[in-house]
Amino acid sequence: MKRFLCILLALLTMLPLASCGGGTAGETTADTAAADTTPVETEPVDPLAGLPVMDYEGYEFQMMIRNAENWIEDQIAEEMTGEVVNDAVFKRNSETEERYNITISHTPSSHHNFETDAKPLILAGDSTYDLVVPHARAAFNYANEGLVLDWNTLKHVDLTQAYWDQDAVESFQMPGGLYCLTGDISHESVGASNAMLFNKDYFDENGIEYPYELVKEGGWTVDVFTEMAETYCRDVDGDGAFTDKDIYGYASFYWIGAIQAFYSSGARVIEKGSETYEFSVYSERSVKMFEKFFDLLNSPYAIMDTTSDNSFDCTSTTMFREGRSLFTDVNITLVINLREMDQSFGVLPWPKLEEADDYVANVDAGTNLFIVPITNSDPDRTSLVLETLAILGRAYTIPAYYDVALKTRDSRDEESAEMLDIIVANRVFDLGYYNEPMGNAFASHFAEIAKNKTSDFTSWHDGKLKGAETARDKVLKQYYDRMEG
Repeated sequence: MKRFLCILLALLTMLPLASCGGGTAGETTADTAAADTTPVETEPVDPLAGLPVMDYEGYEFQMMIRNAENWIEDQIAEEMTGEVVNDAVFKRNSETEERYNITISHTPSSHHNFETDAKPLILAGDSTYDLVVPHARAAFNYANEGLVLDWNTLKHVDLTQAYWDQDAVESFQMPGGLYCLTGDISHESVGASNAMLFNKDYFDENGIEYPYELVKEGGWTVDVFTEMAETYCRDVDGDGAFTDKDIYGYASFYWIGAIQAFYSSGARVIEKGSETYEFSVYSERSVKMFEKFFDLLNSPYAIMDTTSDNSFDCTSTTMFREGRSLFTDVNITLVINLREMDQSFGVLPWPKLEEADDYVANVDAGTNLFIVPITNSDPDRTSLVLETLAILGRAYTIPAYYDVALKTRDSRDEESAEMLDIIVANRVFDLGYYNEPMGNAFASHFAEIAKNKTSDFTSWHDGKLKGAETARDKVLKQYYDRMEG
Protein backbone atom coordinates (compact mmCIF):
# COMPACT_ATOMS: atom_id res chain seq x y z
CA MET A 1 0.00 0.00 0.00
CA LYS A 2 2.83 2.41 0.87
CA ARG A 3 4.46 1.64 -2.46
CA PHE A 4 1.18 2.28 -4.29
CA LEU A 5 0.71 5.66 -2.55
CA CYS A 6 4.24 6.76 -3.40
CA ILE A 7 3.73 5.91 -7.09
CA LEU A 8 0.35 7.73 -7.13
CA LEU A 9 1.88 10.83 -5.53
CA ALA A 10 4.66 10.87 -8.09
CA LEU A 11 2.15 10.64 -10.95
CA LEU A 12 0.06 13.50 -9.54
CA THR A 13 3.18 15.68 -9.23
CA MET A 14 3.95 15.16 -12.93
CA LEU A 15 0.45 16.04 -14.20
CA PRO A 16 0.98 19.85 -14.40
CA LEU A 17 4.12 19.28 -16.46
CA ALA A 18 2.28 17.08 -18.94
CA SER A 19 -0.48 19.65 -19.30
CA CYS A 20 2.06 22.30 -20.37
CA GLY A 21 2.89 20.58 -23.65
CA GLY A 22 5.88 18.56 -22.59
CA GLY A 23 8.30 21.42 -21.79
CA THR A 24 10.12 21.80 -18.50
CA ALA A 25 8.68 23.89 -15.69
CA GLY A 26 11.33 26.57 -16.13
CA GLU A 27 10.70 26.89 -19.84
CA THR A 28 6.95 27.15 -19.37
CA THR A 29 7.24 29.95 -16.79
CA ALA A 30 9.59 31.93 -18.98
CA ASP A 31 7.30 31.65 -22.01
CA THR A 32 4.24 32.71 -20.03
CA ALA A 33 6.01 35.70 -18.49
CA ALA A 34 7.21 36.86 -21.87
CA ALA A 35 3.69 36.68 -23.27
CA ASP A 36 2.22 38.69 -20.38
CA THR A 37 4.78 41.51 -20.24
CA THR A 38 5.47 42.26 -23.87
CA PRO A 39 3.85 45.67 -24.59
CA VAL A 40 1.53 45.98 -27.53
CA GLU A 41 2.89 48.64 -29.83
CA THR A 42 0.28 51.01 -31.21
CA GLU A 43 0.61 54.04 -33.43
CA PRO A 44 -0.01 57.35 -31.61
CA VAL A 45 -3.34 58.88 -32.48
CA ASP A 46 -2.98 61.95 -34.71
CA PRO A 47 -5.70 64.44 -33.67
CA LEU A 48 -5.39 66.08 -37.09
CA ALA A 49 -5.71 62.85 -39.08
CA GLY A 50 -9.01 63.90 -40.63
CA LEU A 51 -7.63 67.16 -42.05
CA PRO A 52 -5.71 67.53 -45.30
CA VAL A 53 -2.06 68.61 -45.26
CA MET A 54 -1.67 71.69 -47.43
CA ASP A 55 1.28 73.82 -48.53
CA TYR A 56 0.36 77.49 -48.49
CA GLU A 57 3.86 78.56 -49.51
CA GLY A 58 4.70 80.76 -46.54
CA TYR A 59 1.36 82.60 -46.45
CA GLU A 60 1.05 85.14 -43.62
CA PHE A 61 -2.14 84.34 -41.72
CA GLN A 62 -3.09 87.64 -40.11
CA MET A 63 -5.28 88.20 -37.07
CA MET A 64 -6.51 91.42 -35.54
CA ILE A 65 -6.73 90.93 -31.77
CA ARG A 66 -8.01 93.31 -29.10
CA ASN A 67 -5.19 95.30 -27.58
CA ALA A 68 -4.52 93.89 -24.12
CA GLU A 69 -1.85 91.48 -22.97
CA ASN A 70 -4.12 88.70 -21.71
CA TRP A 71 -6.28 88.72 -24.86
CA ILE A 72 -3.28 88.67 -27.18
CA GLU A 73 -1.58 85.93 -25.15
CA ASP A 74 -4.74 83.89 -25.58
CA GLN A 75 -3.68 83.47 -29.23
CA ILE A 76 -0.04 84.49 -29.64
CA ALA A 77 3.24 83.32 -28.07
CA GLU A 78 6.39 84.75 -29.62
CA GLU A 79 8.78 82.19 -28.11
CA MET A 80 9.11 79.41 -25.56
CA THR A 81 9.60 80.91 -22.10
CA GLY A 82 9.06 77.99 -19.72
CA GLU A 83 5.66 79.31 -18.68
CA VAL A 84 3.28 76.43 -19.29
CA VAL A 85 0.40 78.24 -20.98
CA ASN A 86 2.65 80.39 -23.16
CA ASP A 87 4.58 77.33 -24.28
CA ALA A 88 1.39 75.41 -25.06
CA VAL A 89 0.16 78.29 -27.25
CA PHE A 90 3.58 78.42 -28.95
CA LYS A 91 3.53 74.67 -29.61
CA ARG A 92 -0.01 74.81 -30.99
CA ASN A 93 0.79 77.69 -33.34
CA SER A 94 4.16 76.29 -34.41
CA GLU A 95 2.69 72.92 -35.37
CA THR A 96 -0.06 74.66 -37.31
CA GLU A 97 2.46 76.84 -39.12
CA GLU A 98 4.66 73.87 -39.98
CA ARG A 99 1.79 71.68 -41.16
CA TYR A 100 0.48 74.26 -43.64
CA ASN A 101 3.65 76.25 -44.36
CA ILE A 102 2.20 79.50 -43.03
CA THR A 103 3.21 82.11 -40.48
CA ILE A 104 0.69 83.37 -37.93
CA SER A 105 0.91 87.08 -37.17
CA HIS A 106 -1.27 89.59 -35.37
CA THR A 107 -2.07 93.29 -35.21
CA PRO A 108 -3.38 94.76 -31.95
CA SER A 109 -6.55 96.79 -32.27
CA SER A 110 -6.79 100.32 -30.92
CA HIS A 111 -8.38 99.32 -27.64
CA HIS A 112 -8.65 96.38 -25.28
CA ASN A 113 -12.39 96.63 -24.87
CA PHE A 114 -15.24 97.31 -27.28
CA GLU A 115 -13.92 98.33 -30.71
CA THR A 116 -14.59 97.53 -34.38
CA ASP A 117 -11.29 98.61 -35.96
CA ALA A 118 -11.50 96.12 -38.83
CA LYS A 119 -14.86 97.46 -39.99
CA PRO A 120 -13.56 100.23 -42.34
CA LEU A 121 -11.20 97.75 -44.02
CA ILE A 122 -13.96 95.20 -44.55
CA LEU A 123 -16.31 97.84 -45.95
CA ALA A 124 -13.52 98.90 -48.33
CA GLY A 125 -13.10 95.32 -49.54
CA ASP A 126 -9.68 94.93 -47.92
CA SER A 127 -8.68 91.30 -47.28
CA THR A 128 -5.76 91.99 -44.91
CA TYR A 129 -7.22 90.07 -41.98
CA ASP A 130 -8.03 86.39 -42.19
CA LEU A 131 -9.46 86.40 -38.68
CA VAL A 132 -10.65 89.05 -36.23
CA VAL A 133 -10.65 88.32 -32.48
CA PRO A 134 -12.52 91.17 -30.75
CA HIS A 135 -14.47 91.66 -27.56
CA ALA A 136 -17.42 89.28 -27.77
CA ARG A 137 -20.02 92.03 -27.95
CA ALA A 138 -18.04 93.82 -30.66
CA ALA A 139 -17.97 90.55 -32.62
CA PHE A 140 -21.76 90.58 -32.76
CA ASN A 141 -21.73 94.15 -34.01
CA TYR A 142 -19.72 92.97 -37.02
CA ALA A 143 -22.18 90.10 -37.45
CA ASN A 144 -25.28 92.29 -37.18
CA GLU A 145 -23.99 94.46 -40.02
CA GLY A 146 -23.34 91.48 -42.28
CA LEU A 147 -19.55 91.83 -42.28
CA VAL A 148 -18.63 88.24 -41.39
CA LEU A 149 -18.97 84.77 -42.86
CA ASP A 150 -21.33 82.04 -41.70
CA TRP A 151 -19.35 79.36 -39.85
CA ASN A 152 -21.57 76.73 -41.47
CA THR A 153 -19.88 77.58 -44.79
CA LEU A 154 -16.36 77.04 -43.47
CA LYS A 155 -15.43 73.80 -45.19
CA HIS A 156 -13.07 72.22 -42.67
CA VAL A 157 -14.78 73.36 -39.45
CA ASP A 158 -16.77 70.57 -37.78
CA LEU A 159 -19.26 72.36 -35.54
CA THR A 160 -20.39 69.10 -33.92
CA GLN A 161 -17.05 68.55 -32.18
CA ALA A 162 -16.53 69.23 -28.49
CA TYR A 163 -13.57 71.54 -29.11
CA TRP A 164 -16.14 74.09 -30.32
CA ASP A 165 -18.28 75.15 -27.35
CA GLN A 166 -21.56 73.44 -28.06
CA ASP A 167 -23.72 75.78 -25.99
CA ALA A 168 -22.31 78.66 -28.07
CA VAL A 169 -22.92 76.75 -31.32
CA GLU A 170 -26.57 76.36 -30.37
CA SER A 171 -27.17 79.71 -28.70
CA PHE A 172 -25.39 81.98 -31.19
CA GLN A 173 -27.38 80.86 -34.24
CA MET A 174 -28.90 83.85 -36.00
CA PRO A 175 -31.27 83.87 -38.99
CA GLY A 176 -29.21 82.58 -41.90
CA GLY A 177 -26.28 81.20 -39.98
CA LEU A 178 -23.73 81.16 -37.18
CA TYR A 179 -21.44 84.17 -37.35
CA CYS A 180 -19.45 84.23 -34.09
CA LEU A 181 -17.93 81.35 -32.15
CA THR A 182 -15.41 80.25 -29.56
CA GLY A 183 -14.13 76.99 -28.16
CA ASP A 184 -10.84 75.36 -27.28
CA ILE A 185 -9.16 77.69 -29.75
CA SER A 186 -9.31 80.11 -26.77
CA HIS A 187 -8.37 79.21 -23.21
CA GLU A 188 -10.21 82.37 -22.19
CA SER A 189 -13.43 80.48 -22.96
CA VAL A 190 -12.57 78.77 -19.67
CA GLY A 191 -11.05 81.79 -17.96
CA ALA A 192 -14.09 84.02 -18.48
CA SER A 193 -16.39 81.56 -16.66
CA ASN A 194 -17.76 82.59 -13.28
CA ALA A 195 -16.84 80.80 -10.06
CA MET A 196 -17.22 81.25 -6.31
CA LEU A 197 -14.15 81.40 -4.03
CA PHE A 198 -14.12 80.79 -0.29
CA ASN A 199 -11.49 81.49 2.36
CA LYS A 200 -10.42 78.10 3.69
CA ASP A 201 -8.62 79.56 6.71
CA TYR A 202 -11.84 81.10 8.03
CA PHE A 203 -13.67 77.83 7.46
CA ASP A 204 -10.97 76.09 9.52
CA GLU A 205 -11.15 78.69 12.30
CA ASN A 206 -14.93 78.23 12.55
CA GLY A 207 -14.78 74.44 12.33
CA ILE A 208 -16.85 74.37 9.13
CA GLU A 209 -16.46 71.63 6.57
CA TYR A 210 -15.45 72.84 3.15
CA PRO A 211 -18.50 72.80 0.81
CA TYR A 212 -16.92 70.37 -1.68
CA GLU A 213 -18.98 67.34 -0.70
CA LEU A 214 -22.06 69.53 -0.48
CA VAL A 215 -21.47 70.55 -4.09
CA LYS A 216 -21.00 66.97 -5.27
CA GLU A 217 -24.11 65.82 -3.44
CA GLY A 218 -26.17 68.63 -5.00
CA GLY A 219 -26.83 70.53 -1.78
CA TRP A 220 -24.86 73.71 -2.57
CA THR A 221 -27.80 76.11 -2.88
CA VAL A 222 -28.16 79.86 -2.51
CA ASP A 223 -29.91 79.32 0.85
CA VAL A 224 -26.97 77.35 2.24
CA PHE A 225 -24.51 79.92 0.87
CA THR A 226 -26.48 82.80 2.40
CA GLU A 227 -26.66 81.11 5.79
CA MET A 228 -22.90 80.60 5.81
CA ALA A 229 -22.21 84.18 4.73
CA GLU A 230 -24.46 85.59 7.45
CA THR A 231 -23.34 83.20 10.20
CA TYR A 232 -19.58 83.31 9.76
CA CYS A 233 -18.91 86.95 8.89
CA ARG A 234 -17.02 88.69 11.67
CA ASP A 235 -17.35 92.09 13.35
CA VAL A 236 -13.63 92.20 14.16
CA ASP A 237 -13.56 95.48 16.10
CA GLY A 238 -16.86 94.77 17.87
CA ASP A 239 -18.40 98.15 17.09
CA GLY A 240 -21.66 96.63 15.85
CA ALA A 241 -21.15 97.82 12.25
CA PHE A 242 -19.39 96.33 9.22
CA THR A 243 -16.54 98.45 7.87
CA ASP A 244 -13.21 97.84 6.14
CA LYS A 245 -11.86 96.58 9.48
CA ASP A 246 -14.27 93.62 9.49
CA ILE A 247 -14.72 90.36 7.61
CA TYR A 248 -17.77 90.32 5.35
CA GLY A 249 -19.64 87.16 4.51
CA TYR A 250 -19.77 87.96 0.79
CA ALA A 251 -18.09 90.52 -1.45
CA SER A 252 -19.00 90.89 -5.12
CA PHE A 253 -18.58 93.05 -8.21
CA TYR A 254 -21.64 94.41 -9.98
CA TRP A 255 -20.71 92.80 -13.32
CA ILE A 256 -20.47 89.34 -11.73
CA GLY A 257 -22.72 88.63 -8.74
CA ALA A 258 -26.14 89.69 -10.03
CA ILE A 259 -25.41 88.35 -13.51
CA GLN A 260 -24.44 84.95 -12.18
CA ALA A 261 -27.43 84.87 -9.83
CA PHE A 262 -29.68 85.32 -12.87
CA TYR A 263 -28.10 82.44 -14.78
CA SER A 264 -28.03 80.21 -11.71
CA SER A 265 -31.81 80.54 -11.61
CA GLY A 266 -31.81 78.70 -14.95
CA ALA A 267 -32.91 81.75 -16.95
CA ARG A 268 -31.52 83.33 -20.11
CA VAL A 269 -32.07 86.72 -21.70
CA ILE A 270 -33.14 85.12 -24.98
CA GLU A 271 -34.55 81.62 -25.29
CA LYS A 272 -33.94 80.57 -28.87
CA GLY A 273 -36.30 78.20 -30.65
CA SER A 274 -35.84 76.87 -34.16
CA GLU A 275 -37.08 80.16 -35.60
CA THR A 276 -37.93 82.24 -32.54
CA TYR A 277 -36.02 84.56 -30.23
CA GLU A 278 -38.09 85.15 -27.12
CA PHE A 279 -37.09 87.10 -24.03
CA SER A 280 -37.17 84.83 -21.01
CA VAL A 281 -35.70 87.20 -18.45
CA TYR A 282 -38.75 87.21 -16.20
CA SER A 283 -39.92 84.01 -14.58
CA GLU A 284 -40.95 82.73 -11.18
CA ARG A 285 -37.47 81.28 -10.75
CA SER A 286 -35.53 84.43 -11.72
CA VAL A 287 -37.72 86.53 -9.42
CA LYS A 288 -37.17 84.07 -6.57
CA MET A 289 -33.41 84.05 -7.08
CA PHE A 290 -33.16 87.84 -7.18
CA GLU A 291 -35.21 88.15 -4.00
CA LYS A 292 -32.78 85.84 -2.21
CA PHE A 293 -29.73 87.50 -3.75
CA PHE A 294 -30.73 91.06 -2.85
CA ASP A 295 -31.85 90.06 0.63
CA LEU A 296 -28.25 89.04 1.24
CA LEU A 297 -26.77 91.99 -0.65
CA ASN A 298 -28.81 94.50 1.34
CA SER A 299 -27.83 92.93 4.65
CA PRO A 300 -24.88 94.28 6.69
CA TYR A 301 -22.90 91.12 5.93
CA ALA A 302 -22.43 91.59 2.18
CA ILE A 303 -20.88 94.29 0.03
CA MET A 304 -20.88 94.99 -3.70
CA ASP A 305 -18.41 97.12 -5.63
CA THR A 306 -20.46 99.29 -7.99
CA THR A 307 -17.72 101.74 -9.05
CA SER A 308 -14.66 99.83 -10.32
CA ASP A 309 -14.08 99.57 -14.07
CA ASN A 310 -13.37 95.84 -14.20
CA SER A 311 -13.18 92.72 -12.08
CA PHE A 312 -9.38 92.44 -12.26
CA ASP A 313 -8.77 95.25 -9.77
CA CYS A 314 -12.18 95.71 -8.17
CA THR A 315 -12.74 96.22 -4.45
CA SER A 316 -14.33 92.81 -3.87
CA THR A 317 -11.29 90.96 -5.26
CA THR A 318 -8.96 93.13 -3.19
CA MET A 319 -11.01 92.45 -0.07
CA PHE A 320 -10.86 88.71 -0.62
CA ARG A 321 -7.13 88.80 -1.33
CA GLU A 322 -6.61 90.68 1.95
CA GLY A 323 -8.73 88.20 3.89
CA ARG A 324 -11.67 90.54 4.44
CA SER A 325 -14.45 88.35 3.05
CA LEU A 326 -15.52 84.75 3.48
CA PHE A 327 -16.82 84.42 -0.11
CA THR A 328 -16.38 86.26 -3.38
CA ASP A 329 -17.24 85.53 -7.01
CA VAL A 330 -14.83 86.00 -9.91
CA ASN A 331 -14.03 85.01 -13.46
CA ILE A 332 -11.86 81.88 -13.24
CA THR A 333 -8.91 83.70 -14.79
CA LEU A 334 -8.60 85.71 -11.56
CA VAL A 335 -7.81 82.54 -9.62
CA ILE A 336 -4.33 82.70 -11.13
CA ASN A 337 -3.87 86.27 -9.89
CA LEU A 338 -4.71 85.19 -6.33
CA ARG A 339 -2.01 82.53 -6.03
CA GLU A 340 0.17 84.87 -3.91
CA MET A 341 -2.65 85.36 -1.40
CA ASP A 342 -1.43 84.71 2.17
CA GLN A 343 -4.49 82.70 3.14
CA SER A 344 -5.58 79.57 1.32
CA PHE A 345 -8.77 79.48 -0.69
CA GLY A 346 -10.96 77.01 -2.51
CA VAL A 347 -12.97 77.14 -5.73
CA LEU A 348 -16.69 76.33 -5.99
CA PRO A 349 -19.43 76.66 -8.60
CA TRP A 350 -21.84 79.48 -7.91
CA PRO A 351 -24.70 78.06 -5.77
CA LYS A 352 -27.89 76.98 -7.48
CA LEU A 353 -31.48 77.88 -6.64
CA GLU A 354 -32.84 74.42 -5.79
CA GLU A 355 -31.12 71.11 -5.04
CA ALA A 356 -32.64 69.49 -8.13
CA ASP A 357 -31.07 72.12 -10.42
CA ASP A 358 -27.83 71.90 -12.35
CA TYR A 359 -24.95 74.20 -11.49
CA VAL A 360 -24.49 76.96 -14.07
CA ALA A 361 -21.47 79.09 -14.96
CA ASN A 362 -22.02 82.15 -17.12
CA VAL A 363 -19.17 82.91 -19.50
CA ASP A 364 -18.58 86.64 -19.33
CA ALA A 365 -19.35 88.50 -22.56
CA GLY A 366 -16.00 90.24 -22.31
CA THR A 367 -14.23 87.13 -23.56
CA ASN A 368 -12.77 86.67 -27.04
CA LEU A 369 -15.03 85.66 -29.92
CA PHE A 370 -13.82 84.71 -33.39
CA ILE A 371 -15.18 86.10 -36.65
CA VAL A 372 -14.13 85.61 -40.28
CA PRO A 373 -14.48 88.77 -42.43
CA ILE A 374 -16.53 88.53 -45.61
CA THR A 375 -13.46 89.87 -47.42
CA ASN A 376 -11.43 86.78 -46.45
CA SER A 377 -9.29 85.82 -49.45
CA ASP A 378 -9.50 82.05 -48.92
CA PRO A 379 -12.20 80.78 -46.51
CA ASP A 380 -11.15 77.15 -47.02
CA ARG A 381 -7.63 77.94 -45.85
CA THR A 382 -8.96 79.90 -42.89
CA SER A 383 -11.32 77.09 -41.95
CA LEU A 384 -8.41 74.64 -41.99
CA VAL A 385 -6.35 76.87 -39.71
CA LEU A 386 -9.30 77.45 -37.36
CA GLU A 387 -10.06 73.75 -37.03
CA THR A 388 -6.39 72.92 -36.44
CA LEU A 389 -5.98 75.62 -33.79
CA ALA A 390 -9.11 74.38 -31.99
CA ILE A 391 -8.06 70.71 -32.11
CA LEU A 392 -4.54 71.47 -30.90
CA GLY A 393 -5.97 73.89 -28.38
CA ARG A 394 -7.87 71.00 -26.86
CA ALA A 395 -4.70 68.90 -26.92
CA TYR A 396 -2.25 71.52 -25.60
CA THR A 397 -3.50 74.88 -24.38
CA ILE A 398 -6.64 73.91 -22.50
CA PRO A 399 -4.83 71.21 -20.46
CA ALA A 400 -2.00 73.67 -19.76
CA TYR A 401 -4.34 76.46 -18.68
CA TYR A 402 -6.89 74.34 -16.90
CA ASP A 403 -5.04 71.35 -15.51
CA VAL A 404 -1.66 72.92 -14.80
CA ALA A 405 -2.11 76.65 -14.28
CA LEU A 406 -5.40 76.29 -12.39
CA LYS A 407 -5.65 72.85 -10.89
CA THR A 408 -2.13 71.95 -9.85
CA ARG A 409 -0.49 75.23 -9.07
CA ASP A 410 -3.19 77.73 -8.21
CA SER A 411 -6.23 75.93 -6.87
CA ARG A 412 -4.16 74.48 -4.05
CA ASP A 413 -6.15 71.29 -3.60
CA GLU A 414 -7.57 68.45 -5.67
CA GLU A 415 -11.11 69.16 -4.51
CA SER A 416 -10.98 72.57 -6.20
CA ALA A 417 -9.90 70.81 -9.38
CA GLU A 418 -13.09 68.73 -9.21
CA MET A 419 -15.09 71.91 -8.73
CA LEU A 420 -13.51 73.40 -11.84
CA ASP A 421 -14.57 70.32 -13.77
CA ILE A 422 -18.17 71.00 -12.73
CA ILE A 423 -17.93 74.70 -13.61
CA VAL A 424 -16.43 74.15 -17.06
CA ALA A 425 -18.91 71.38 -17.89
CA ASN A 426 -21.84 73.72 -17.17
CA ARG A 427 -20.88 76.92 -19.01
CA VAL A 428 -23.56 78.95 -20.80
CA PHE A 429 -23.30 81.46 -23.66
CA ASP A 430 -26.49 83.52 -23.78
CA LEU A 431 -27.23 85.18 -27.13
CA GLY A 432 -29.20 87.99 -25.51
CA TYR A 433 -26.29 88.82 -23.20
CA TYR A 434 -23.61 88.67 -25.91
CA ASN A 435 -25.50 90.37 -28.75
CA GLU A 436 -26.01 93.63 -26.90
CA PRO A 437 -28.07 95.47 -29.57
CA MET A 438 -30.40 92.47 -29.68
CA GLY A 439 -30.69 92.10 -25.91
CA ASN A 440 -30.98 95.86 -25.47
CA ALA A 441 -31.53 96.83 -21.81
CA PHE A 442 -31.67 93.18 -20.81
CA ALA A 443 -28.11 92.62 -22.04
CA SER A 444 -26.83 94.72 -19.15
CA HIS A 445 -29.80 94.70 -16.82
CA PHE A 446 -27.90 92.70 -14.24
CA ALA A 447 -25.33 95.44 -13.74
CA GLU A 448 -28.01 98.13 -13.64
CA ILE A 449 -30.12 96.50 -10.98
CA ALA A 450 -26.99 95.50 -9.06
CA LYS A 451 -25.92 99.11 -8.90
CA ASN A 452 -29.34 100.12 -7.63
CA LYS A 453 -29.47 97.15 -5.24
CA THR A 454 -33.11 96.76 -6.08
CA SER A 455 -35.18 93.65 -5.68
CA ASP A 456 -38.13 95.24 -7.52
CA PHE A 457 -37.30 93.11 -10.50
CA THR A 458 -40.89 92.97 -11.76
CA SER A 459 -41.28 96.72 -12.24
CA TRP A 460 -37.84 97.01 -13.75
CA HIS A 461 -38.52 94.21 -16.25
CA ASP A 462 -41.94 95.51 -17.28
CA GLY A 463 -40.51 98.96 -17.91
CA LYS A 464 -37.79 97.61 -20.20
CA LEU A 465 -39.63 94.89 -22.12
CA LYS A 466 -41.23 96.93 -24.93
CA GLY A 467 -37.99 98.72 -25.81
CA ALA A 468 -36.08 95.46 -25.77
CA GLU A 469 -38.57 93.79 -28.10
CA THR A 470 -38.31 96.70 -30.54
CA ALA A 471 -34.51 96.54 -30.51
CA ARG A 472 -34.50 92.77 -30.95
CA ASP A 473 -36.85 92.95 -33.93
CA LYS A 474 -34.69 95.63 -35.55
CA VAL A 475 -31.61 93.42 -35.32
CA LEU A 476 -33.45 90.38 -36.63
CA LYS A 477 -34.76 92.39 -39.58
CA GLN A 478 -31.18 93.07 -40.66
CA TYR A 479 -30.58 89.34 -40.95
CA TYR A 480 -33.87 88.57 -42.66
CA ASP A 481 -33.35 91.38 -45.18
CA ARG A 482 -29.95 89.97 -46.13
CA MET A 483 -31.41 86.49 -46.52
CA GLU A 484 -34.07 87.84 -48.91
CA GLY A 485 -31.58 89.98 -50.78
